[in-house]
Amino acid sequence: MGESAVSFGQRVELARRHFFREGKRPDGLIPEMVIRSWERSRELGLGTGDRRVFNPVARHEKSLIEERCRPLIASALPEMEKLHLSLGHAGWALACIDMEGIVVSSVCGSGIEARELASIFQVGRNVSEAAVGTNGPGCSLTEGRPMVVRAAEHFLDEVRPFSCAAVPLFGPSGALVGVLDATRMGHGEPVTILEPLGIAARAIENRMLAELQGALTMGFHYRPDLLDTPLEGVVVFAEDGTLLGANQSARQLLGLGAAEAGRERFETLFDCPPETFRRALAGRLDKGVLRSDGGLRFDARFQAMRPGAMLAGLREGAQRIHALAARPVLPAQAGQAAGSGDAIGFDPVAGQALHVARRAFERDIPVLINGETGTGKEVLARRLHDDSSRSAGPFVAINCSSLPAGLIESEFFGYEDGAFTGGRRGGALGKFELARGGTLFLDEIGDMPMELQGRLLRVLQERSFSRLGGARQIVFDARVVAATHRRLETLVAEGRFREDLYYRIKGVRVSLPALRERGDRAVLIDALLAREAGEGDVPMLSPEARHVLMHYRWPGNIRQLGHVLRLALTLAEGEEEIGLQHFPEELLTDFDDALALRAAPLRGSEVCLRDIELEAVRAAMARNAGNVSATARSLGVARATLYRKLKLLGLA
Repeated sequence: MGESAVSFGQRVELARRHFFREGKRPDGLIPEMVIRSWERSRELGLGTGDRRVFNPVARHEKSLIEERCRPLIASALPEMEKLHLSLGHAGWALACIDMEGIVVSSVCGSGIEARELASIFQVGRNVSEAAVGTNGPGCSLTEGRPMVVRAAEHFLDEVRPFSCAAVPLFGPSGALVGVLDATRMGHGEPVTILEPLGIAARAIENRMLAELQGALTMGFHYRPDLLDTPLEGVVVFAEDGTLLGANQSARQLLGLGAAEAGRERFETLFDCPPETFRRALAGRLDKGVLRSDGGLRFDARFQAMRPGAMLAGLREGAQRIHALAARPVLPAQAGQAAGSGDAIGFDPVAGQALHVARRAFERDIPVLINGETGTGKEVLARRLHDDSSRSAGPFVAINCSSLPAGLIESEFFGYEDGAFTGGRRGGALGKFELARGGTLFLDEIGDMPMELQGRLLRVLQERSFSRLGGARQIVFDARVVAATHRRLETLVAEGRFREDLYYRIKGVRVSLPALRERGDRAVLIDALLAREAGEGDVPMLSPEARHVLMHYRWPGNIRQLGHVLRLALTLAEGEEEIGLQHFPEELLTDFDDALALRAAPLRGSEVCLRDIELEAVRAAMARNAGNVSATARSLGVARATLYRKLKLLGLA
C-alpha cells in the first residue's frame, strides 16, 4: 500500500510551518537532505513565492548549450528514450542536466501534464538550487547522491504540484558531470523510479567511458559472477598503461578518487607481472586473475582496441545482475561467506549476546545486532538461523550500504517482466521473496536510504509487498535480523532514520564486543589460525608475533585478524614459525605507536616521548649487539620501521 496523502501532507505542512513561520528546524518530519536544501535556499535569499521556473529560455542559448554539451547528450539521450519507452504511460518526464544545473536534453510524453513538464525541462532551463531552490536534480548536484523531492518538499510554491527523483552522473575521470532526473505530477512515491533511473544512469556513464580512445579496456571484480554485469569495475588504459578512465564500481574497488586518471598506471593499480598488460594489449589474453596493490584478488576480462565491445558486454550483463545478487546463501556456505571465523568464541559477553538473541529469535521477535565492523554480526545472525526451527529454509543477506541506489528497490522486492529497460525477461524475485520460510538479514541497516525506510516499515507491518511494476501482493514469511555499526538512536534524533522503523526492528538489541575488548583473544587467535591452516600443519607463533596479535588495537576486529593470519600463513608456507616478518608492514607500523611503552620506567614526569623512545632503542640495540633484525624482533616492530626510527632519532 502507498503512503496516505493525509499523513504525507500533514507531515510536510507541519515541517513548512516549523521552518518558514517559526524558524525551527523540522527534524524527523522530512528527510535531512531536504532540510539542508531548505536552509541553503533560504541563505541564497530565495522566497517561497518567487516565480523562477517558467521563465522563457532564449533560442540562441539553447543552440549554444546543445553544442557545448554534445558528448553528454549523445551518451544520455539513447538511454533516456529507452527508459521513457519502458515506463509507458506512467507520466514521467526525463531530463539530463549538466553540472551547472542546466537542462541539456529531455524526453516527455504527450498530453496536458506532459506539455507542462516539457515547459519546465526546456533545454537551457536552470534548475540548480541557486536558481529555483530545493528540487531533485538541484539537490542531487549539491549532495552528489540520489535525491527524491515530493510535492511540498520543494522550496518554491510554483513547483509543489510535482515530484521528482534524480541520480548523479559521473564521467570517466570520476568527476560529477550532471544528473539524470525523472519528474511527474502529484506526490506519489517517486522512490520507485530510482531503480530504473539508476540503471539508465550507469548505462550513460558506461557510454561515456566507451567513447575514450583507449588501447585496452578491462572489466574486473572480486566476485567472478559479477563480471559482465553493471556492478563490475571497468577501466580504460592507454597503450603505455596510463589510466584514462574508470567507472564508479572500479573506483570503489580500487579506492580511486576523482581526477586520478592520468596519474595512475596499470602497474601501480595491479600487482602482476609486466607481461600481463603486454599480452592483453596484443589480444593474447582475454581473461585472468589480478591482485590490487592492496592485495585484493580480482577476476578480470580484457578487450583490446575494438571500441564498444566491453560496453556491449555490460548491456548484456544488465539482465543477469538481479538474479545473481539475489541468490540466497546456503547454510553450508555460511562459514565461508562470513570470513570471521567463530565470532562468538569463548567470550562471556559475546556468549550472552547469542543466548539472549537466540531466545528472542525463536519467538519471532526481531533482533537488532550492534557492533563495530568486523565483529561478527553476520556470523551471529547465521548462528541464530542455523540454531532455529527455520534452519532448513534459506538465509538471505542484504548489505544495505553496498547496493547501488538504482538497484535497491528491485533487490529488495523483485520486479515484473517489462518493469524497466535492461530487466531480466520474465522478471526476477527479490530477496524478501527469496527469504520465504527462512531468515532475512538486513546488514548495515543504518545506511539504508531514507526514501526506502518507509516501504520497509510497511512490509514489516503488513507482512506483504508487491514487486516493482506489479500489483499482486506477496506474503512476507521470514524472520528478520538487522545489524549496524551505527547508533540508530542518534540517527533517529538527527532525522536520518525513521523512529517507527527503529522500534519495529529493535525487538531485542544485542551488542558484540570489539576484539580489543574481548577476554578470549588468545583462544580466538589459535582457533582462527587453525581454521585458516585447514588440513595443513599449523605453524607456531613467535613470542613477538603473538605479542603483537594480543596487543594490537584491531580496528577491523575479527575480520582483520583473519586476513592477517591468512597472509602470514601464506608467507610462512614451509616454515615452522610465524614471525613479525610475515605480518603486513602497515600493521607493524601502526603498532609502533606503542614503542615508548617498552621503555624503562620514567625518571620523572617531565621526560618527553622522544627521550623515552631514544632510551628504548639504545637499550635494545645494546642488548642485541647492534643487530638491527634482532633489535626489531625484541621491540616487536618491523625492520623497516626500526630503520626509520633510528634515522629520526639520529642513531643511523
